[in-house]
Amino acid sequence: MSAHETSLQLNQMSLVVNRKFPLLKLPRVVLLECIENLDVLEIILFSLLSKRAKSLAKCIRWSPLNILFDPPIRLRFTSDSGRAWIINYANRKSHPFLNFHSSSGVEETVYYHPIPEETGYTIKDSKEKLELICEVFRSPIHKMEINCQSLIDWIIRFQPIIRYVSIRDNVITSVETLDHVFKNLKVTEHFHLGSLAIDDTFRYAEPIPFRAISITDSSWLTLPSILHGTHSIVCLYGSKLELKDINICLKEWQLGNKLQNLEYMEIETTSFLNLDDSLDEVARDLNVTPSFQNNGRPMTVKLDDESTYRLPRVDKVLNLVRNDGMIGSIFVRRSMPMHSKKIYFHVWRKQT
Repeated sequence: MSAHETSLQLNQMSLVVNRKFPLLKLPRVVLLECIENLDVLEIILFSLLSKRAKSLAKCIRWSPLNILFDPPIRLRFTSDSGRAWIINYANRKSHPFLNFHSSSGVEETVYYHPIPEETGYTIKDSKEKLELICEVFRSPIHKMEINCQSLIDWIIRFQPIIRYVSIRDNVITSVETLDHVFKNLKVTEHFHLGSLAIDDTFRYAEPIPFRAISITDSSWLTLPSILHGTHSIVCLYGSKLELKDINICLKEWQLGNKLQNLEYMEIETTSFLNLDDSLDEVARDLNVTPSFQNNGRPMTVKLDDESTYRLPRVDKVLNLVRNDGMIGSIFVRRSMPMHSKKIYFHVWRKQT
């Protein structure tokens, strides 16, 4: 359906409402057939009419809906990757309903801008819409970006198990809130955490209970937290871990004592050593084999079920072999700011 056709359809719906057409008095079979042919946004608008309208909308077995909140709210049927619907609360006086945007015929995005009040967007509006959408389409929230503390309590109450969560910088302002997230939220794919607005002396030694973690400023995270975790993916930036701490991680991995699920680790830390000396320090007392060629090592790593990261090319890696045949490749690259290094540890197995 084109933007012009949908605009006309909405205008016609508006006229029907103004004339008080008894839509809900249609025979149930006819009404359900009408509902089945509504667009995603039309279904949402219809379900807002009354409790009965919402109940009728829930009777339809819709295709699974991919729900993202980053904000705004982004909706996409898993069976149709070429079209997305976006519900964005903004103070738009030009048109309170729909605005279409099409990109090169590849993906069509539909924007919906309700104006609940003169101030425009409110978190409360998004929470209510998300709850309604999940209920009507019987689909969970797939991915969420949290930009305020009130959303933390809400998502833990509403849907404590979620595939992806990202918490923005300075949203977490207390140790209690951080513990609340780790103890009550289950992130099954990837958890990203921005910087914390907590005292610089704060240190955390408990394991973070998520499969894949990436932390923008991990200066508060200590070695015991990493060693006792069960992560597959660990990406730490701005870390205060020393090269000897990373060396301990690798020893424990090779011995089979800790980090058994580890597939990829990337730690940015400060070191005044050059690249070769940093690499030697990380691999101190480890039985490693230098490699100057690829030797079958994959050049990509799967961070989660939606993201694949291409590894940087380096001239030299040190390979660490575990008893079960798994290989851990260690390499180092420069990072910013000055004196920072990124230590990479990529776990893989040779193909037979």
